[in-house]
Amino acid sequence: MKPEQAVDALIASLGWEDEELSSTPDRFAGLLREFTPGEVPSVSLFDHDGTDIVVLEDLPFYSLCVHHLVPFFGHATVAYVPSGKVAGLSCIARSLRHFARQPQLQERIATQLADRLHDVLGAEGLVVRLSARQMCMEMRGAESTGMVHVTASRGRVTEALRVASLG
Repeated sequence: MKPEQAVDALIASLGWEDEELSSTPDRFAGLLREFTPGEVPSVSLFDHDGTDIVVLEDLPFYSLCVHHLVPFFGHATVAYVPSGKVAGLSCIARSLRHFARQPQLQERIATQLADRLHDVLGAEGLVVRLSARQMCMEMRGAESTGMVHVTASRGRVTEALRVASLG
């Protein structure tokens, strides 16, 4: 069965009848196809002798809760202490997008991004912090707003690095 047919059957089984829903199966299947990550993007590295903290903040991400298939979204901060190399800035954003673009847990995205960047960069210390709104918490269950913060650390994390990751 094609995804469009499955969505159409779901809509019909719920008894939803509305002319505007006629194109929804195609649109929803297209949306879900956008949440297929593909290959992990490469990370460009550049020689760098400094050991000052590098911080990228307010990197947006969008994902789907693996348990409810509703959105969660927010911003990431990546802070690291280089060890002879720095990453191309857009590579970090593309890596974040890659891990977020699949049914996922916020905690897992942080772990995967931290592992990937630490492995590739060999950074002395690295912190990834994700702050997000979880629609599964806001739309159902607790029906409460709030930001969820997840932090993943790798290597030697100093107090300065920890503070830098808080933005």
